[in-house]
Amino acid sequence: MDSLVEEEVLAEVAQVEDGKMIFNTDEKQQIESLIKETEQQSSAELVAVITQTSNTYREAKLFVSLILTALCSLALQFLDAVELQTFLLTQVIVFSASYFVFDFKTSLLLALLPKSYKYKVASHVAHENFQKLGLHLTTTKQAIMFYVSLDEKYVEIITDSKIKEKLADSYWEEIVSQFIEDVHNKNICQGYINAIESCKALLIQTFPIEDDDVNELSDEVIEI
Repeated sequence: MDSLVEEEVLAEVAQVEDGKMIFNTDEKQQIESLIKETEQQSSAELVAVITQTSNTYREAKLFVSLILTALCSLALQFLDAVELQTFLLTQVIVFSASYFVFDFKTSLLLALLPKSYKYKVASHVAHENFQKLGLHLTTTKQAIMFYVSLDEKYVEIITDSKIKEKLADSYWEEIVSQFIEDVHNKNICQGYINAIESCKALLIQTFPIEDDDVNELSDEVIEI
């Protein structure tokens, strides 16, 4: 991947406003140092990606707000004294208030959504970022992305074709399970470290460093 293109992509996705960084400097350095240490002995390309939430959930906000409005409407039908104007006004207020609250507090919306739906959304975004960040464009096809979406408490490890040939997706399941536990316990930085340490030795053994190895992807933690 062209270095200039890589820098532009990283600049686009990693811009985070001051005061809203997920990791502090020390935590980022710990993860980045471990990635560099691993890549000095293995030709695999490791990338750590983290986001607060994978999606704006605009459609879900609309849907849940409509559901709440419908439930409120059903409740009002049992009140004979409610006039049509009051009925319609209440619908507007309930829908508007629900959408505003969900828009302001996405975590509240996520608490109401099924885990399967949230995981499906987060996984889709993870695979999109694998492409967007150019992990599929390395010459070795040995890229590995460690992806975390905090609000969904979702973790996925995505690998490119050469990694898949020798390490099946089932190999990563136990690592992901521990990673998810760390995320649930808010040990995010340690989760990345544990995950990378868990596969480090096997990566070095299975994909040893080559004499002509080139570091094609950034070692920096990418916050989206």
